Amino acid sequence: MLKTLLLHIYDLLAAHRRWLWISLVVVVLPFIGLALSLRFDEDIMDFLPVEDEDREALALYQSQQSASRLVLIVEGDSLREEAIDACAERLPDLQTELDPADALSAIYAQMPYFIADSTYRQLDSLFTPEAIRAALERDRALLSIPGTSMLGYTIQADPLGLVKLSSFGSQLITPNHSYAFYESPYGSTETRLNGALVDTLSSVADEVGALYPDMSLRWIGAPIIAVGNARRIKTDTLLCIALSLVLIILLLAYTFPRKRDLWLIMLSVSFGWLTAMAVLRLITPTVSAIVLGIGSVLIGIAVNYPLHLLVHQRYTSSVRQTLDEVLSPLVVGNTTTVGAFLALVPMQATALRHLGVFAAAMLVGTILFCIFVLPHLMSAEPTPVREISAHALFGQRAYKLTADKTTRLKHTCQWAIMAITTLLGVYLWLHPTERFDSNLSHINYMTPEQRADLAYFDSVSNPQRVMAEHPERAEQWTAYWQTHSADSLVASVQEEASATGFRPEAFTPFYDLLKNWYPIKAFDFRRITQSLSDSFDYIGLCCSLIVLVFLWLSFRNIWLALIAFVPMALSWVWILALMQLFDLQFNIVNIILASFIFGQGDDYTIFIVEGLLYEHRTGKTILPQYKQSIILSAMIMLIGIGILVLAVHPAMHSLGAVTLIGMLIVLVMAITIPPLLFRIYVRLRPQI
Repeated sequence: MLKTLLLHIYDLLAAHRRWLWISLVVVVLPFIGLALSLRFDEDIMDFLPVEDEDREALALYQSQQSASRLVLIVEGDSLREEAIDACAERLPDLQTELDPADALSAIYAQMPYFIADSTYRQLDSLFTPEAIRAALERDRALLSIPGTSMLGYTIQADPLGLVKLSSFGSQLITPNHSYAFYESPYGSTETRLNGALVDTLSSVADEVGALYPDMSLRWIGAPIIAVGNARRIKTDTLLCIALSLVLIILLLAYTFPRKRDLWLIMLSVSFGWLTAMAVLRLITPTVSAIVLGIGSVLIGIAVNYPLHLLVHQRYTSSVRQTLDEVLSPLVVGNTTTVGAFLALVPMQATALRHLGVFAAAMLVGTILFCIFVLPHLMSAEPTPVREISAHALFGQRAYKLTADKTTRLKHTCQWAIMAITTLLGVYLWLHPTERFDSNLSHINYMTPEQRADLAYFDSVSNPQRVMAEHPERAEQWTAYWQTHSADSLVASVQEEASATGFRPEAFTPFYDLLKNWYPIKAFDFRRITQSLSDSFDYIGLCCSLIVLVFLWLSFRNIWLALIAFVPMALSWVWILALMQLFDLQFNIVNIILASFIFGQGDDYTIFIVEGLLYEHRTGKTILPQYKQSIILSAMIMLIGIGILVLAVHPAMHSLGAVTLIGMLIVLVMAITIPPLLFRIYVRLRPQI
């Protein structure tokens, strides 16, 4: 029914070409305007499933951890302070020491988390008038000692000494290191503005380092890491895209000797990309540049649609016949692939939702162009296409050798693959391993020296770690004040403050804590990213169900649907096994390839099953044409994304590694397993 309608539209547009071009211009111009108004950022946090309560905890985390702070490390045996002074002359805002109030505010803002369990057990005795007076007298004595003025903030926030700071003192002073601090006015994730700042700071360190050659001066901090990641991603992306474009153009130029066909392929994919940008702009004014970087690999999927039309045109007598024979697998494959990507839309991570929308819109835009516009641009003459085969590449002799062996080995290989897959599945079931890496540092680009420096600073004083390790303390504090009066304690402290020489309002921060404090959940990156491990299972299950349902509806036969679906399920067994063999794991970046591999895999198996059905019902050979376009598409995909295995950035390298494994497995399964299952099905039910 749909096929008949689309062919009718083709006939109508063929008779009224003017309306087709007018409609295309009317669509393209607004799309260009929308795409140009889309803005980009480079915040990796968009890939985390952060809820509203987590955003509040994240804001607290960033303030407590001074996420915008850059630390100057000066290493050497002498003259360290002179080197820091030289830097301060060039950077007026450089802090040579931390403000005690700033350093301690993170602790006292959430003080109940830092009260020891033993202290909680004796709160009643600590809040008696006698104990309060003794504590305030001790505070007064401490303040009278010269050089202890830094205790002023501590005593204001905690006059009764509920928190023991012995484990939170400054540990940054070492015999061979000195430190200075600089606050970025741009936060920790604004890589464009921070990039210029980092360059300025680095030039100062180099200049001072030249004056003190025995000193080592280096900067660390979240802005440094963010800028380094952004620059490494851009460098790797430019190099890999340039190399992949050259290889893909050479491959297409070899396969399609006529330049017109190359332009038609690029035009089809470009329209799909423009559609995706426009749809994304309708949803959001700003999108992560990383989404578009990952989205670029969609070219490997989108290029399938014009490829199938152009390759198949070689074997037909008219464009309409080509469209008639290829339309069904094109539409079915596109529908299942779009459905797989739409499984990302309900996810909580903003970037994953945007990626799902971008992918679906690009593929829909490309298929619409291929159905309604591309046929009217194609030549009526058969498309000249060079085959990618042993015969074409290595000559007649090699072809004969491979052909003779293929007949005998094909069935053996198919059954061997099935048997090995079964054994792999049993092994993975008996020896399960962690398939998802939730550690963000593993996908951040850092030098070994940066990793060591950051690990040291994180171990010095990390209030968030205490909050994450002792969430029960907040419950203890809340439960205590449900049965006691905070106003009564405030009145007692004010009374004893007057008696010991303090002003009653001297401890206002402590009073505010008693009356207005509420717990904020600690922002735990591992907990947040671990939820993406659950998303991994969701993506796999959801994509599987969507693809299987669409296959069932399209073929109207559950067994044919399973013939197309089983190779993808078997592919995942192989992918997981090989990733375990090569010590690879999914992470918040390459997890997205779950949808990509499903999307590409179902296209391949649908074309193979459609070709098998067509040959069975008509007796006409069509499967070699389909295999030709599938192999060409897989090679483009492997070049386009697999080239990322050469990237230095860990996240991009993992994308390339998983793609190489995934696409090779999907290609082998799509070509070998459906014919085996189809033969079995035909023997049982000859009439389909």
